[in-house]
Formats: sequence, structure tokens, C-alpha cells
Amino acid sequence: MRKLIYFFVLFLCAVNTQAQQEIFTGTKNKKAYKLFGEAMQAYTMLETRKSAQLLHNCIQMDSNFVDAYMLLADIRERNELFDEASKIYIKVIEINPDFQIPYYKLAKAQLSNGEYANALHNLNQYKEKNGNQIDANKVERALITAKFGTNAVQNPVQYNPINMGAGINTPLDEYFPGVTADAKTLIYTRLKSNRTEDFYISTRDENNNWKPSRNMGPPINSELNEGTISLSSDGQYVFFTGCNWPVGEGSCDIYFSALDGLDWKEPRNLGFPVNTRAWESQPTISFDGKTLYFSSARPGGIGGMDIWMSTYNKGRWSAPQNLGTEINTPGNEESPFIAKDDATLYFTSDYHPGMGGVDIFYTRKQPDGRWGTPVNIGYPINTNKDERCLAIGANGIDAYIAAERNDGFGGLDLYEFQLHEAARPLKTGYVKGIVYDAKSLKKLRARIELIDLATGKTIIESVSNKVTGEFLFCLQGNKEYALNVSADGYLFYSQNFSLKNQSAVEPLNLDVPLQPIIVGEKVVLNNVFFEVDKFDLKNESKIELDKLVAFMKTNATISIELSGHTDNTGIKQKNIELSQNRAKAVYTYLINNGIAASRLSYKGYGDTQPVADNKTESGRKLNRRTEFKVIKL
Repeated sequence: MRKLIYFFVLFLCAVNTQAQQEIFTGTKNKKAYKLFGEAMQAYTMLETRKSAQLLHNCIQMDSNFVDAYMLLADIRERNELFDEASKIYIKVIEINPDFQIPYYKLAKAQLSNGEYANALHNLNQYKEKNGNQIDANKVERALITAKFGTNAVQNPVQYNPINMGAGINTPLDEYFPGVTADAKTLIYTRLKSNRTEDFYISTRDENNNWKPSRNMGPPINSELNEGTISLSSDGQYVFFTGCNWPVGEGSCDIYFSALDGLDWKEPRNLGFPVNTRAWESQPTISFDGKTLYFSSARPGGIGGMDIWMSTYNKGRWSAPQNLGTEINTPGNEESPFIAKDDATLYFTSDYHPGMGGVDIFYTRKQPDGRWGTPVNIGYPINTNKDERCLAIGANGIDAYIAAERNDGFGGLDLYEFQLHEAARPLKTGYVKGIVYDAKSLKKLRARIELIDLATGKTIIESVSNKVTGEFLFCLQGNKEYALNVSADGYLFYSQNFSLKNQSAVEPLNLDVPLQPIIVGEKVVLNNVFFEVDKFDLKNESKIELDKLVAFMKTNATISIELSGHTDNTGIKQKNIELSQNRAKAVYTYLINNGIAASRLSYKGYGDTQPVADNKTESGRKLNRRTEFKVIKL
């Protein structure tokens, strides 16, 4: 109906132009005039096929009947037959070169068809003829699109999409992909034949090929509508859109579900203030699970659909904040995707300068925390068609997109491609591990913390899967991390990852055997640090030592021996003294933090108990350590 009203406005403008410039667009043929009236009536009743036939009859009676041509071209545009519409507008211009509106209408049809240079020419023709029938802002926006598109086509970005295959794609539409940090699990949306949406999941086989996908099933999929899912880095929980669910706040809301072993828990509505009576959809979760971005039409926005964010703290989601005018416009911004670097945001917009319709953009987080000016991701990723979604792998290179192409299975298919360098986020690695009982080898559900050693801040808190024992965290470069793994009835496990001056992070795989609390078992305190040849505890050691304090308070019947160890370089007696003093430093810290001295002892062993070969630096590093051993229960 909008297009119908728009045509009538143009028609009236044409009449007005006729009166002002003596441009004749009608007909003197009474029969043609009568048929045109019938065609207009059919058009208003949305009987476009009948209207088109009547217009053809009009044109046969009067080959210069401009109004008939204009309405016929509009019908062709409604049916996305832009080539045909363009030919008709060109015919009108041939009949009456002084008629201004056809130049604008021709340019719009050419923009819809990806003919940017031609559209630019005709928009300039419209302006040169002092065209004033169309709102100047619309003309200016069309010019921006034509100029941008012309330049983009002349300067394409690298793009070689590969269809993800019959295991993923079908004749139905597949879209909104999401992958885990290790790129081993894919979850995406499929539009079913009954026009409702469900989620499907696929994993890679040993040859790195995608296995045939399966429906995620209940409780996440239902007989109602689910669309747009965001998979956590470790694949252990999801945020997704559910529409018209009985427990919903509005038409579409954001829901959460966690993996309990091999089964998904009953989804939970995030509730107010994230969800409102308005439309909330298309969630994307940051690598640490603490920031949620989504699209919403809620009050207080800048345009139609805007992108908002909410942060998680102490069990609650904050009141969402609009991302502001750097990103949101009077148009629609949707489909946000936050990269694993937590500093590059991808989204779609129908307003920022682009190829026309809906394009994909990206923006970088600035040092002050604000988002930078959005950048169009480039042609031919963006085209004259609508591009609706994009996901990026943790390596910052692998990308996943939904597109309708000639090599597809029908409708929208999912494709993989390597994102061109300028649009890539920073590469992030990951640490992936399996937690298990060191004696029985049984997989364990354990508490896991990833801590930034420089700030002492806990970056990620999670649990390993109770069936598989698996966990997975993203790691960002140029940082130092402490990893702590603990479970009731077990000694804790600590590890550190020094990634200073290392922007490209390679994946790390860990086996995490947890030792049952029995006499004689030892734990290496990998995150207790000293200066070279000194025994003063470095500030970063406080994180690990506080974990040990908490462990001792939780297990109040345990007594331990703290031990210091060195490599075999240097003077043996000096090494004994150094290791003794380091063990004493830890002993003193525990006493100062409420642990009874009667439960503690300490000893320095120098180089007498190596755990690795002293012939290599890596071996010597392992031998330089602080440990504790259970000596009494």
C-alpha cells in the first residue's frame, strides 16, 4: 500500500509538472483514457496482473501514453523486475525528455539492480533538470548510494564464499550462524516449510568436514517460533530469540539456556529490563559472557530498530544502553555480532552509506570505550540485495554468512569464507581442556576461573561439562592469565598463560587431572611468582595464594607442607636457602590470612626433587616451583 500511495503522489506531481511546464503525460484517446482508469482501479485493488494487461492495451492505443508507461513500470518494480521497469522508464524519457520524474525512478530501479554508475548518471540528470517533485533528502540518499556503489564495484574486496554443503543447507532458508571458539560446533536457524523457525546444530568430523545437522529439539525448539541464536565461546550455553512464547514479555524476547551434560535446560526468559513489551531479538554474547548486544524497537531509540547492550554483574542484567548515534541511525540497525576480541562489532543497517537495501558494517571500540565510525564491509560481500547476518571465528579470519547464490541448494544458504584483512577483528586463541579424576579418570564437573594477572580481575567464571569434563575459554593476546580449576573433594589445579608481546594466540589444549584430597598428594602453585634470586612475593601471587587460603578454610581438617624448589644452576647451598625462604614467604602469607600455624610447615628442597630435565630452559622453568603437599587429614 505504501508503494501505491507513493505512485499516486508521483502521478499528482506529474500532473502538476504538466501544468507548470506544459509537459503532456496523458492521452487524447478516450478509449485509452477509460482503460487507464480501469487499470488504476485494478491497481488499487492489488490486482496487478489485470492492471498490467489493461495498461498494455492502453499503450497499444496510444504509444505515447506516458502515465500508462509509468504505472506499468511501477508494477514491474513491485514484482522486482527491475530490468523491465528500467526499459519502460527509458521509453518514457525517449517520449518526453523534459519529464523529470522518470530520471529519478529509472535511477532507483537501476540501484535496485546494482547498476550504480547508470543510476548516478540519471540522478545527476534529474538534478540538472531542476527536478523538485521528490523529497530532496531522498534524492540525496540515492546519490550517496549511487556514488558509494560505483566506487565499491570499482574497488572490490577479496571474497570467495564456499557453500557449507548438503549437511547444513537445504532448499529451505538457512541463516544466522554461530560457532564455538574452536570452530567445531555450528548452530544456525532454518525457516521450516510451515514458516516457523527452528535451530539446527552440526559438528565437524575428524576430517574437518561438517556432519549432517540435527534439530536441537525441545526444550529450545518448540511448535512456536525461535530465531537468531548466540552460542557461547565454549558451546555450553546459548542466548536466543523466542517469539510469542507464553512466558514472553512482548512479541519477541531473548531467552537463555545452558547445557546440562548432553541436554539443554528449560529456557529462561531474561525478563525485564532486557525484555519489554517491545520487540527484542538477535542477541550476541561477548567472549566472557558478560555483555549482551541485541536489536530492539523499544522506546528511547534513535530510529526504527536500534542496537542495545546490557552487562551482567552479580547475577543481574543491567538496564540496556543504546549504542548511540555512532552506530544507530533514523533507519534500522540489526543483527549485531560481537567478535571474540571484544572490540569489533558487526551489524546490518539500511541507512549507513552502502550498496542499497541492507548492508553489513563493522565498527571498532575506541580507547575511550566508544564505538568508532562504522565501515561498510565492502563489495561483493554487500550487494544490491539485502545482506542480513555475519559471524566471525575466533581466529579473526574465518567468516560465515547467509546468501542466495547460483551454487546454492535454494533460498538462503550458509557459506564459509576468509574475511578480507581490513575487516578482521584481532585474532583470539583459546584454551580447551578436559577435567577428570586423576585416579579413576572419571570426567568431572568443576569450577573454572580465568583471571587477568595484571588486574587481578576474574575474566571468566564457568564450569566444565559434567558428562564430558570439557571446558573452553577464549584468550586475548598481550596479557597474562591465571587458570584455576576446583571441585569439592579435590585439590585445586592452577596454570598460567603468559601472552605478553604475543598478539597472535595459538590454541592451547590441556588435560586437567584433579587429585583427590589424600595424604601425600601435591599441587604445584603455578601462579606464585618471585623476582629472580629473591623470595619477596610478587603482587600477582596474591590471586593464587588467596585461592589456597580459601581452600584451607573450606577443608579445615587438612594440614600441608609448603615446599620451594629450584633448578640446578648456581650454588647448591644458596639454592637450598632460596627455596626455603620462598616456602617460608608463602607460609607467612597463609598465617597472616587466618590459617593456623599448626596446620602448616615449610621446607626448601633446592634442586633435589626435579620434575623435568635441567638441560633445557623449559625443563628448568618447570623445576623452579612452589608446591604444597597434604601431610595430614
